[in-house]
Amino acid sequence: MRGRWADGIQPRNLIWVVKDLLAICERPGGYGANHRAVRRTEEIIWIRRHEFDFIVSLLSGPHNLHSYEKHEMPYLHLPLGDAADVAPTLAAFEEITRRVEAGERLLLHHERVDDTLAGFLAGYWLWRGRYRDVPSALHATERLLRRPIGQRGRETVLGIAGTGVTRGAAPTGAAPTGAAPGEPAGEPDPTDAGAGVTEPPATPAWRITDR
Repeated sequence: MRGRWADGIQPRNLIWVVKDLLAICERPGGYGANHRAVRRTEEIIWIRRHEFDFIVSLLSGPHNLHSYEKHEMPYLHLPLGDAADVAPTLAAFEEITRRVEAGERLLLHHERVDDTLAGFLAGYWLWRGRYRDVPSALHATERLLRRPIGQRGRETVLGIAGTGVTRGAAPTGAAPTGAAPGEPAGEPDPTDAGAGVTEPPATPAWRITDR
């Protein structure tokens, strides 16, 4: 392959959640009837060239895993349950956080950047203690993804909130640098570019700067 094809093609709807560490995208190759093997290969090439340490599949089935193996792209398979079963989601939060804290660069995907993935992200921020209530976590995630979160996503976040389980929640009265007392600590605000998290610009095909 030569030229732009040698560099691969950026996966669709790629959005940084934590700059240079955690991003999300559509399933490489596309979803459902739109899935194409050639596109999948080109997107895996792009992911490898941009130095992601792992692709993280949140799909319930083994879709794409054989391709990741074929192209020697390290991956994690962390299948999510339904909205009522939060145990797999909490386990995924732990694994993702452990790797991000170790400085590993992860790219998460479900089939699409839809309610399932949106609910997962909002639940993650709530679990991390970055937001202390469901509406705040939902609002921040909607701003990041630039789309409303529907019933499936909201059920996921409510399920996480219902467990009462959090990791790294800020003590009462604690305020990190740049945050007023009473505001949540923990991860950077996912909608604050100055905190190291990037929103996608209006142009759909934006690029990541090589490290």
